[in-house]
Amino acid sequence: MKYKIKHQIKTSFKERIRNDRFILGFVSGLIAAIAMSILNIIIIYTTPAKNLYADFVGIMLFGTKPDSLAEIIIGSIAHIFLGGVIGAIFSYLILLISKDYLIIKATIFGALMFFILFSFGVIFKITGLEYSMLLTVVTKSIGSAFYGFVLGYSILSFNK
Repeated sequence: MKYKIKHQIKTSFKERIRNDRFILGFVSGLIAAIAMSILNIIIIYTTPAKNLYADFVGIMLFGTKPDSLAEIIIGSIAHIFLGGVIGAIFSYLILLISKDYLIIKATIFGALMFFILFSFGVIFKITGLEYSMLLTVVTKSIGSAFYGFVLGYSILSFNK
């Protein structure tokens, strides 16, 4: 027996993202990580700083700074994926706190994630991450705060 559907409800991509908290945070985190990577590339070409976020993730994955283009690509993909996961964590965290001043809270969260992730290299004495120059710390903290800003803005944009 065939059933006819009289009214088919089509939801937009934006509505589907908005209706799933994990996907909302993950997609917003992906967007923020891509924006963070673009800012990182701009900083590398306009300042003496020379470390990509892919280098940080590459050291975690390969044990050394990525040498080949393939390793840089894998490190970049892993960095963006990690940004998505961190965005999903933040989307659940905002259930515990209010959504008021979300962009400010997300910016602080981004800066906090920088501190936590960079501290792993120092605490666990990971070769290549146990020491960072001042310029690296400053540019990465700016990039992480920017990640948080874009994360908060993306979440708000999907919820409009």
